Amino acid sequence: MYTAFYGLREKPFGLSPDPRFLFLAQSHREALAHLLYGIEQGEGFIAITGEVGTGKTTLCRTLLQRLGAESEVAFVFNPKLTGLELLKTINAEFGLSHESDSQRELNDALNRFLVEKKREARRVLLIIDEAQNLERETLEQVRLISNLETETSKLIQIVLLGQPELDAMLESSELRQLKQRIGVRWRLRPLSPSETREYVRHRLRIAAGAARELFSPAALRELHRLSGGIPRVVNVLSDRALLAGYAAGVREVRPALVRGAAAEVRGHAGGDWLRRKLARPALLDVSLAAALIICAGLWIWLSRTPQVPAPIASSSSVDVAAPPPVAPSASGEDSAALPEPAPGEAPAAEGPGPPAPPEAAPATLMPMPAEPVSSSDAVRGLQIGREIA
Repeated sequence: MYTAFYGLREKPFGLSPDPRFLFLAQSHREALAHLLYGIEQGEGFIAITGEVGTGKTTLCRTLLQRLGAESEVAFVFNPKLTGLELLKTINAEFGLSHESDSQRELNDALNRFLVEKKREARRVLLIIDEAQNLERETLEQVRLISNLETETSKLIQIVLLGQPELDAMLESSELRQLKQRIGVRWRLRPLSPSETREYVRHRLRIAAGAARELFSPAALRELHRLSGGIPRVVNVLSDRALLAGYAAGVREVRPALVRGAAAEVRGHAGGDWLRRKLARPALLDVSLAAALIICAGLWIWLSRTPQVPAPIASSSSVDVAAPPPVAPSASGEDSAALPEPAPGEAPAAEGPGPPAPPEAAPATLMPMPAEPVSSSDAVRGLQIGREIA
């Protein structure tokens, strides 16, 4: 899916042990050297252990390429067998008779084969992968097979590949005889941060035919931290990170994409991160649509509400203030003396006269209330907004 987007000819992080993508870290080179040394020296037992995904099977296939055609090899991939079933499987791998249920007959056929190959100066090698799954009875059968030897050399060499549980089994007192016969023993270590960086770049270079820097330095550091330096986990996270980068349309993988890939693989909370990247954000679309509907309804409601302009006050009403009313006293006399008449004016007439009309108070301008909006108008506006949306 993402190969063309990143300029790759094939997927760089497959899980199959393709020898074209072989990358030997320091621990793998040392393990391979120990394997070749043990085989060349004719050691009867060789044990290589390592965590899941550290490259034991890839290392074994590399060993087979180095041995060449002068060796007879039997490879047992599923060792969860009984002693008799394992013996039948070994004979079948070497092309021998394996139909009999007699353990003695099967052992005799294998012994004749080994003696014949010894005369031909050919090496015979038995490789058992996932050896931690062997039952103790079956491991004892493997030890008995190693007893097939001449006075000077072993007729068959046995390589055990397994997880750390195999080390615990070999330390048990029941298998102390087998442990004493192991001439070469090595444990694979995870990749270091620098080896993880070179490992990713190596696989990208093979897949593209040229150097490709698709991961930022920070993303490579995050990749090592989350994978623990296990090559298989590095492959899985790198593949998911490139897929997420393709979905996001970015040319360089950043740490956030690596963390999202790790959450997706491990099934943590937020594990649907990649699916959210590949799908439309439906929740965001719904929120935007709802906001548009509400805005449209409010706009229509406001546009239908009549706007009454505020009245403009006259200049006389603004400048003139009404004097406070004068209340008469209880004795009928004014609370304040009348002013003296000016010279030349006639004095005011005494006695009762027609009351003067009360002075009118200046009008106070009050804004006219706006026309009330009925609830039906508001509902109609919201309905129109929904129809528009």
